[in-house]
Amino acid sequence: MNDYLKLSIVSVSPSSVGASSFILLLQSEDHPNLRFPIVIGNQEAQAISVYLEQIQTSRPLTHDLFIQVIEKSNLDLNRVLITDFKEGIFYAKIEFFQDGAVIEMDARPSDSIALALRAQKNIYIKESLLKSICIPDEEEEEAEDDLSFSVDIPVYQPSTITLPELEDLLQKALLEENYEEAARLRDQIEVLNKQK
Repeated sequence: MNDYLKLSIVSVSPSSVGASSFILLLQSEDHPNLRFPIVIGNQEAQAISVYLEQIQTSRPLTHDLFIQVIEKSNLDLNRVLITDFKEGIFYAKIEFFQDGAVIEMDARPSDSIALALRAQKNIYIKESLLKSICIPDEEEEEAEDDLSFSVDIPVYQPSTITLPELEDLLQKALLEENYEEAARLRDQIEVLNKQK
């Protein structure tokens, strides 16, 4: 494990790559100045954000279901390893224990991270890989500007919408399983409640 560094999630934000893409920003826990972005899909961003925002869903999402299968099987998810970066694509492995043996499965980093969060397991990257892809501090702000944009989801201002209307919109978003929107609405409700 000496050649691996533990990662933590800094943020999940919309991407300028496409309307359905998001940027997952990760950093080394031991060296916070070593951070890098991964472009992920909307579903994976939602799966990660739902967990980070502690949103309770009415039904299990795909990653929740997969964790239930793991828990009921003879597998123990040990850790996630981000192993490579080739031609703009990140590669990862999920490491399991089964009957004393180590089993590694190839997986997309976004899926691997969503599972690691739910199983409360660590995410690692090869130190040499991290150093080759990290964003230097002076370029970080510039890179974030390049990688993010403002999403076409309305921002609800206290002057334009009431608290009961926000709560109704939150319930609707949860029923439609639109958890990104639910998280934004919940945050706006918290702002209004603090202003009371």
